[in-house]
Amino acid sequence: MTQEKYDVVIVGAGLAGFAAADEAVDNNLKTLLVEKGKTTGGTGNYVEGVFAADSELQKKDNAVLNKEDLLKEELTYSHYKADGKMWQKYIDNAGKNVSWLQDHGAEIGMVANLGSGARTWHLFKGKGHDAIHNGLEPYAKNKGITILTLTRVTDLKQNADSTYDVTLTNVVEKTTKVVNAKNVVLATGGYLNDQKLLESTPHQNPDNIIPVNSGKNTGDGLRLAWKLGAKKYFTGMAMMFGGQLKDKTIPSFKLWGTAIWSSVCDQPQMWVNELGERFVDESAAVVNWANEGNSMNRQDRVFCIFSQKILDDFTDKSYPRSMKPFVPEDRYPTLRDDIAKAEKEGRQYLHKAATLEELAQEIDTPNLVAYVKHYNEMAANGEDTDFHKPAKYLLPVDGKGPFYAIELGVGAYTTGDGLRVNINNEVLDTKGRPIKGLYAIGGDGSAVLYGDTYGVNVPGTHAGYCIFSGRNAIKAIAAKE
Repeated sequence: MTQEKYDVVIVGAGLAGFAAADEAVDNNLKTLLVEKGKTTGGTGNYVEGVFAADSELQKKDNAVLNKEDLLKEELTYSHYKADGKMWQKYIDNAGKNVSWLQDHGAEIGMVANLGSGARTWHLFKGKGHDAIHNGLEPYAKNKGITILTLTRVTDLKQNADSTYDVTLTNVVEKTTKVVNAKNVVLATGGYLNDQKLLESTPHQNPDNIIPVNSGKNTGDGLRLAWKLGAKKYFTGMAMMFGGQLKDKTIPSFKLWGTAIWSSVCDQPQMWVNELGERFVDESAAVVNWANEGNSMNRQDRVFCIFSQKILDDFTDKSYPRSMKPFVPEDRYPTLRDDIAKAEKEGRQYLHKAATLEELAQEIDTPNLVAYVKHYNEMAANGEDTDFHKPAKYLLPVDGKGPFYAIELGVGAYTTGDGLRVNINNEVLDTKGRPIKGLYAIGGDGSAVLYGDTYGVNVPGTHAGYCIFSGRNAIKAIAAKE
């Protein structure tokens, strides 16, 4: 049987994979897109929007940003661990990539910022799901691309002529076949869903990390590259976006965005660690969810502590930090009922006791009672002498019981390291040389962007990099043909 031959095999059909696929068919490259899941899109389905500094939408809104300032911001934020040449190329092409997305069927609804960050976030209509399934995917299919789902790339063998034998394994039937590719593009989304790999990297507390993604990002692309001699390159970056309700019995995405979640993660209430002591100015943390995640991840356990009075006030009156336009009013009308429902269901994250002493014993926080007393004294005096949280957020945990503790982990979206790539997204070996014909994009190839923390102050950069890197790799391939 004659072996099938391709110009490009793309491993992973998420946002980066489809960006590469569309660019490949536009360049008349014979392309195979391989997806191990039953459905396509992966974590890209949940992306809100992409970065740009000078898009046509920004020009219409007089929101064009200084590219040199953005470059300096990103390099400073990463303590100059990021690759300045790659960032420069990315920033210069980001606006064009927004137009390219629109030309390929993805609809952009508006340009926004996040908190006090730059106005760089180009929000998709229908999130990444619609951008992929109503835009990029049908475009590629109409151009005749071959897409295999329920298929895993289980081996890459580089031949003497630098082409690759790519082993494809059907995950249901367990059958295999081998195709030949001039180039392989890795787009498997990193390794956030591989606990063992997380534990072996510089993440401070992987037991506290709660993945909020497709569940399929298990380091497949990294392992394929490492086997071919790629450098293992870790910065410790997981895109942590603040507290998540910690309950292993229910998928994390079902708890995200709920009134309970928002009341303890968006509102700067009292957060304590395993000792029952505060560890951060909660109001400063919630403004930048990357900082929120970092501060929480340094603890062994995290709880939000509140009283029945706070619960009632948040339900019936108001909460202190406005969340408009994300919620219609400055209170959580369902919160009290939602807490009661969670208690009835026996949710792991919820703890309730008649007294603070009993609550402290239940969640094993030896200093909680003493610290709450101290916190209430600071609230009465209108001054947080520990972390300088504004007085309006110093809500005393007092009055009659019951008292509550919500246990939190740290929500994370993706990882951002594992491989080194050059300015063309070619994977580099241990000597810094490109492995011919091997490329990494999206989460697999994003270590060039980061130190140890995602820069939420310039929102949309990771998703935008999925588009940029996918196109960037294919343009490099097409230039060789």
